[in-house]
Amino acid sequence: MKTRGGIFFRNAKSFFVICCVFALFLIRTNAAESSTNVAPAKLKVSGYGFFGDLQIKRMLGILNEGKKKPEFFDANFIEDASLLILSRLRDDGYLRPVLRARVVLEDGREVSLNLTRVMEEPLPRPLRATRVRFEIRKGLLYYFRNLEFSGLHAISEKQARRYFIETGGLLSLKGNRIYSPDQLKHSVENLTSELQRLGFHDATVTVADFKSNDHTGEVDARIEVSEGAKYFVRSVREEIRYGNETEPAEVKTNWPAQPYSKIWEQDFAQSIRTNFYRQGYPDAAVALEITNRIAGTNEVHLDFLARVSAGPRVRVGKVSFTGYKHTRKSVIERRASIKTGEWLNRIRAERARYRLSRLGVFDSVELQYHAVDEHTRDVNYLLHEGKQIDVNLLFGYGSYELLRGGVQLDQYNVFGLAHHQELKLIQSFKSSSADYTYTMPEFFGENMDVFLNASGLRREEISFTRLEYGGGIGVRQFFKSAGTDVSARYNYQILHASDASAAKLEGLQNSRAAAIITDITRDKRDNPLYPRHGYKLFSDIEIASDYLGGNVNYQRLDLSTSWHLPLSDSQWLHLGLSHGFVATVGSASKDLPFNRRFFPGGENSIRGYQEGEAAPRNSHGKIVGAETYTLANIEFEQALTPKWSLVAFLDSLGFARRLEDYPMNEELFSAGGGISWKTFIGPVRLEYGYNLNPRKHDPIGTLQFSLGFPF
Repeated sequence: MKTRGGIFFRNAKSFFVICCVFALFLIRTNAAESSTNVAPAKLKVSGYGFFGDLQIKRMLGILNEGKKKPEFFDANFIEDASLLILSRLRDDGYLRPVLRARVVLEDGREVSLNLTRVMEEPLPRPLRATRVRFEIRKGLLYYFRNLEFSGLHAISEKQARRYFIETGGLLSLKGNRIYSPDQLKHSVENLTSELQRLGFHDATVTVADFKSNDHTGEVDARIEVSEGAKYFVRSVREEIRYGNETEPAEVKTNWPAQPYSKIWEQDFAQSIRTNFYRQGYPDAAVALEITNRIAGTNEVHLDFLARVSAGPRVRVGKVSFTGYKHTRKSVIERRASIKTGEWLNRIRAERARYRLSRLGVFDSVELQYHAVDEHTRDVNYLLHEGKQIDVNLLFGYGSYELLRGGVQLDQYNVFGLAHHQELKLIQSFKSSSADYTYTMPEFFGENMDVFLNASGLRREEISFTRLEYGGGIGVRQFFKSAGTDVSARYNYQILHASDASAAKLEGLQNSRAAAIITDITRDKRDNPLYPRHGYKLFSDIEIASDYLGGNVNYQRLDLSTSWHLPLSDSQWLHLGLSHGFVATVGSASKDLPFNRRFFPGGENSIRGYQEGEAAPRNSHGKIVGAETYTLANIEFEQALTPKWSLVAFLDSLGFARRLEDYPMNEELFSAGGGISWKTFIGPVRLEYGYNLNPRKHDPIGTLQFSLGFPF
C-alpha cells in the first residue's frame, strides 16, 4: 500500500506540474492580449440552457471571425447577433421567442433593448456598448403531434418520416419532432428530390390539412404525395464531334436500363467528359436531349441523344505555383504529376491538387488554367498556407485511469519540407505518457509516408508498475483501392516491470526489446464514432530478436475484428472478436518480458473487471498475465432517442497462462447493460458488468464509466 500510494503521489505531482505549465501559458497569453491596455467588449448569453448558451455564443463568434476582439459593440453587431439568435430559436421550434439585451454603454449607463422585432425596429445610432448580455425567453415549443402521408408508394411511410422528424429512437419526444416553417419547406423539397432520384420525375409533394395550436404548440399535418409514372432510360445514342466537324466522327448506342433522374443525367454526362479529359480534351461538353418517349400505364421509357463536342486538344504550357512562402518549391513540384508539353489531362491535374492538399500544409489549393493559344494552356496552382503551429488540450475519462488530461502540440511544414511533428503529453491518475512522431509524407511515393517516433509510458497496472520507453522508424502505406492501411516499423524499447512479486516467475522484469512491428487496418464502418453498419479488421504482428539489437526473442500476434449490423432504425447488433498469443520460438519461455504478456479486462474488454484484472492469477492470487487469450463481445443497442441508447451485452474471455495450453484453459463471462449518451466526440457510456463465474479474489461486478465505442 505504501508503494502504491507513493506511485499515486508522483503521478498527482506530475499532473500538478502540467496544470501549472498550462496556467503560466494562459497567464502569458492573457498578458499579451492586455498589453495594448484596451479591454475587449464582453458578450454573454443566458436563458437557453448551459450548453445552448455556449453554442449560441460560439455561433456569434462568426461575426468577428478573423478580426481582433472589438473594444465596443455597435448597433450593427447587436442587430446581426439578434437575427442569428432568433433564427436559431425558430429553427429549434421556438416560433414566438422573446429576445432582450442588457447593454452597458460607453459612458457607463445600462439600458434594456427589446430585440424581438429588430428587423422592423432598428436600434438607435450611434451606439457603443462595452457589455452586451442577450436574455432569451424561448416561449412555446412547436412540434408535430400527428404527421400523415397519402399517395406514397415508392418508399415506406417510415422512410418518408425521416425527412421531417428524427425517428431514431424508441421514445418519441417533443424535442425530436420539432416544427418550423423553414424545416417543413426543406423536408418537402428533400422528399421530392428523393422520389425524383428513384425515377419519379413528375413527383410532387405538398402540405395539406395543416393545423397548429398556439396554446400547446401541437402541429398536425398531412403530406400529400403524387408520384406519377416512373421514368426509365432505355437507350442513349452518342454522337461525337471533334474540332469544327459538322458530322459526327463516332456514333455508338448505350442501353442503360436505369431509372431516370437529373442526378443520373449529370453522372452520365460527367462520365463521358472524364473520358475525354484523360485524352487531352479539357473543354469536352455533353448535351443530352430526349428523342423518344414510350409511355405505359405506370412507366415511361426514354431514348436520349448525347451530343458530345470534344473541343480542341490541348497541351500543357507552363506549370506554376503561387501563394506559398514557407514551403520549398521542390516539395511542391514533386507532387505535381503534369509536365510541360504533354496533353492536358484535367483528371491528372486534379489528382496533383489532391496530393498537394494531402500534405497538410495548405488550407486550400486552387487549380487555374490560362489560355496561351487554342491548343496550349498554362496551369497554375494557387496555394494558401495554413498555420504552422497548433495547440490542443486533451481530455478523457475511464473507470480505471479516471480523469485524463493533456496537451497535443503540432508543427506543420517543418523546414519547409511539408514534414509534420507531433508531441502528445497525457497525464491521468494512473499513468504518465509522452509520444513524439515525426512524419515525412509521400517520402517514397504517393500515399507512402515515413515516420520516426519516440515514446515513454509509466503506468500503474493492477499487479505491477509498467515502465516503457523507446522509439523507432517506419513506413506507412495506404492502399486506396482496398481501403487498407499498412505500416511496418523497427522499434527499440526498454521494458521494465516493477513492484511485481509474480513477475520473476513468469518472465523478465527488465529487458531490451528490438522488434519489427507490422500493423494492418481495414476499416469499412460507416462511422468510426458511432458504427451502425460495416466491419473493421486489425492485426498487429511483432517479432523481437536479439539479432535486431535487443536481448530477447519473442513473437507476438494480436488480431481483432468487429461487425455492426442494423436490425431496425433504432436497434443495432455489435459483435467483436479478439485473439492474441505470444511465443518465444528460439528462446526459453522464461525469457519473455513480463510487459508483453496479455492483461485483459476493462471498459473495452470484458466489462465485469477493471483494466487488467481479468488476467490469469497464480496460486497466491497474484495477476500474472496470459500468453494467449480470446475475447468475444456481443452487444445489443436500443436507441431511446436520437441521443440516448440502452445497451445489453455479454462478454466472454478465454485465456491460458502458458502457450502450451493454447487456445485456453480457463474462461470468464460477464453480462450487463448500461446507457450511452451521444456526443460530438463519441458516446459517453455508463455500464455495469456482472461476473457470471468469478474466481477467488475477483469482483462480483464492475461499474464502468468511459468515453468512446467499446470495440
